[in-house]
Amino acid sequence: MLNSFPSVLAVIINWNGRDGLLLECLDSITGIDYPGDRYKVMVIDNASSDGSQEAISLRYPDIILVENKENAGYVKAVNQGVEYGLKSGADYIWVLNNDVVVQQDVLNRLVEAGEKDEEIGVIAPVIYYYDRAEEIDDIGYRINFWTGRLEKLKLGRTIFTDSKDEIADVDSILGCANLIKADVFRRIGYFKTIYKLYFEETDFNVRAKRGGFRVVVVRGAKVLHKEATTMNRFIFKRAWLLLRNLFVFELLNARLMHLVIFIPYYFFIHLPYFIVRGTFYGLNVKLAGIDKMEGR
Repeated sequence: MLNSFPSVLAVIINWNGRDGLLLECLDSITGIDYPGDRYKVMVIDNASSDGSQEAISLRYPDIILVENKENAGYVKAVNQGVEYGLKSGADYIWVLNNDVVVQQDVLNRLVEAGEKDEEIGVIAPVIYYYDRAEEIDDIGYRINFWTGRLEKLKLGRTIFTDSKDEIADVDSILGCANLIKADVFRRIGYFKTIYKLYFEETDFNVRAKRGGFRVVVVRGAKVLHKEATTMNRFIFKRAWLLLRNLFVFELLNARLMHLVIFIPYYFFIHLPYFIVRGTFYGLNVKLAGIDKMEGR
């Protein structure tokens, strides 16, 4: 149990996500059991045209709403929130996607883990599928700089092999609900805007670890994730960003000896595999969308 409660700013980025995403996310985050005077919620809206701003103002008048006049992109918008949090004296910045639903005790659990060790800088929950709430979607990654692959860790096999462990160190974690100490930003800087979307959290976590911080997952902290709900509407752009940003990530973070292997691997193995797998993924997304429209 916490004896004192650090101040937290939750930053949520939204773009045309009012129905089915944002409002459910806000319902969950405004209902958490963290002391109300110790956390604030900020929504940065990237020029939505679906009435998101009006809905927030009407239903959540206490939420800080920033209305960008144009779509600034995900990473730039997150950095807006980080800058506000640092200037306002927040101890932690909680970066959330608008497609997550959080449990009531999740922030308490994340902060409690962060307060146990000053070297812990990035604290992540276990991420479960929204529609399969008992099945883990993401519990952290091991990064292979030789191939650029992010190996998903498996509960009980490659992470939390001891049932008594509550906190585990990882190379990175999906960035949909990470709690980050303000000191991390002060030491290593903000998220890099070159990424725009995807791999920005991976790059940040690698830099945080190299800056002397631990990146950890808290076993008892749980969020539900709707997984790429927004970007599945732009499947080709998503594919391009994933391919581009993996290459950028490696150039910025891998050593020369890694790049000697990674670059040919990327072009001759990863790229063809991604195209084939991505084609099947895209077809499944499109077919699922057709089924939904036809009510099947």
